[in-house]
Amino acid sequence: MKNTLTIFVRDLKRLVRSPFALAIALGLCILPSLYAWFNIYSNHDPYGNTSNIKIAIASEDAGYTLEDGTYKNMGADVLEELKTNDSIDWVACDTADDVVAGVEAGDYYAGVTIGSDFTESMYTVFDTDFTNPVLTYYENEKKNAIATKITDTAVGSLQQTINTKFIEVVVSTIFTETNTISSDIEEGERTTTLTDKLTRLRDNLSSYNNTLTLLVNGNTRLTDNLADTNAQISSLSAGIANATGSLNNAQAAFSRSRTALGDFSEQLKTTLNDMSNSLSNISTLLDNATLAKDSQELANSLTQLNADAAQLSTQMKTLKLLIAEYYIGQSDSANVPELGVLDTIVTQIINTIGSLTSQAAGNGVLTQAAVDTMVSSIKSSLDSCKKQLDDLYTNYVNSVEPQLNSLNDSISQTLSSVNSIMTSLTSALNDAGEILDGVGTTVDKSNESLSQIQEVIENVITELDSVIDWMNNTSESDKIDMVTQFLGGDSELYGEFFAEPVNMVTEEIYPVENYGSGMTPFYTILALWVGGTLLVSLVKVHADPTGLENVKPRHLFFGRYLTFFLLGQIQAAIVVLGDIHLLHSQVLEPGLFYLVAVLASFTFTLLIYSLAISFGDLGKALAVVVMVLQIAGSSGTFPIEMLPQVYQNIYIFFPFPYAINAMRETVAGMYGSAYVTNLAQLMIFAVAALIIGLVIRIPFMKINHFVEERMEDTGMM
Repeated sequence: MKNTLTIFVRDLKRLVRSPFALAIALGLCILPSLYAWFNIYSNHDPYGNTSNIKIAIASEDAGYTLEDGTYKNMGADVLEELKTNDSIDWVACDTADDVVAGVEAGDYYAGVTIGSDFTESMYTVFDTDFTNPVLTYYENEKKNAIATKITDTAVGSLQQTINTKFIEVVVSTIFTETNTISSDIEEGERTTTLTDKLTRLRDNLSSYNNTLTLLVNGNTRLTDNLADTNAQISSLSAGIANATGSLNNAQAAFSRSRTALGDFSEQLKTTLNDMSNSLSNISTLLDNATLAKDSQELANSLTQLNADAAQLSTQMKTLKLLIAEYYIGQSDSANVPELGVLDTIVTQIINTIGSLTSQAAGNGVLTQAAVDTMVSSIKSSLDSCKKQLDDLYTNYVNSVEPQLNSLNDSISQTLSSVNSIMTSLTSALNDAGEILDGVGTTVDKSNESLSQIQEVIENVITELDSVIDWMNNTSESDKIDMVTQFLGGDSELYGEFFAEPVNMVTEEIYPVENYGSGMTPFYTILALWVGGTLLVSLVKVHADPTGLENVKPRHLFFGRYLTFFLLGQIQAAIVVLGDIHLLHSQVLEPGLFYLVAVLASFTFTLLIYSLAISFGDLGKALAVVVMVLQIAGSSGTFPIEMLPQVYQNIYIFFPFPYAINAMRETVAGMYGSAYVTNLAQLMIFAVAALIIGLVIRIPFMKINHFVEERMEDTGMM
């Protein structure tokens, strides 16, 4: 315990004494909060600005004059009603051509036109040549994919409103006609014509029932299309997830490529320097051979000269193989023209030295003139060789290497940009799925209403059949009394009832103020994991044992972890305070909300720290992989039942779901022991982290130490 506290206190003193380190530590505490706050704020009201979405509408409705002389224009009524609609920017145009032209030009995201016989079709529903009232919908999917889903919802709502109005008009017309029949009968009209009128009414109701069947079938097809579209969005989301994985693989491969480039640069420079040193040694030995006093001294110089020539030959082969493998991907460097001249000169040097050595060995003694001639030839080749080496080195350092570095930087920026685009596209597809769900709900409710009306009309037809049969078999006076009682009623009241026969009352259980508050648990928990990942990326996980007595691995483990724990708790406090007081997210139990953040930060920092200290850089990478898997498959955004089967199988083995569910209890309302149960399950991961850091780590300590030393030897990692 003493050693643990000593390490912790020493870490704190070092932070306080170094303003630069303290500033970085404070930044690490604040940065995860910004990640959570920006995402929560952007989700507070994601559809709050749909009023800026422009949909053009034009009515060419000619109107219709009723039998009593009243003029009706339902198209004009629709336009007037849309003026009070502030959820979409409905723009009234003069003609249908203006609507189409505006949608094609991209001035509007969609357009709606009302036909010239719109009102007439509503009020002539029982005519033999009846046609359905028609709205023509135009959408510009090229302008923006998500905007068209919003306009689909708006137009679907408009269609539902008009369907309701249409039903109201038709039912009112039916009962107006029945009231007229009733009045005619009470005024003394002959009952001999009553059966014919009832039969005609029954036939008209059958026609209207067929029309309702067409509407129901049309809505059913629309529901199927929405389901297909939703399935396509899910497939596209899966494709984007695969593409994101491939992009991550590409980034990893690119990182390895940059490492390989650095290794190649170092090897190339080292080889060129070695060759230059060999040339200098050869030049010195040549001078010694020229000044040799006797044959023995000459023989010694030539022996060393021959050894250096062999070393130069080996270095030349290394250079050729290195350049060939890196630039053209082949083991044979015969096709590398850049090395042809240098290779020729080196070969000449080696051959001349070999000839000089052979003559000395064969003749025993060489004349001074012969030695001088060969030395002069070799030195001339040495000068040429040095010039070629200098040119090759200068060209690589001043031209090739900067260009390769510039290319690597460009590729890195491009990969980062593509990654950002993929993230934005995934968010847009998620929004589109929610919109389609809303449209599907609207269509289902419409079908429910239409089916109920069909059932009522079928009952009326059955009753009419009974009345007609009864009238054919009863007395005249009984006919008049029964029919006047059956057919009388308030047509407008019946029309309003059948247009909306069922009122739905919604009772909210665990209500949440807004979407942003609903997403607060997910983004808060995610920010705490991001915070732990940042800590192990910038703060060393291995404590310094200097100055400690009888130090054990567990002392070093807990001593440094206390620093991570402290920074993690500061992160948790900052993000919680911002959620509640800065963003004003709904939190019904602030104290319990903070407790979840405290325990989640403790668990996450301990788990990430244990992985990093046990497995080194591999452990850090594993922490990032676990985070990515939890973002996609923790049910933080979509219900787990909607996610691919692989996530449904593995999500229970990650800590995110338990932390998020516990925090949701504090946001929307507590239920039974759910809060305590989720926290207890979360603590299982803290126990697992201790096992990794204190037990599993021990066999890997020497291996990790060896890997870290080798990486430090590179001078880059």
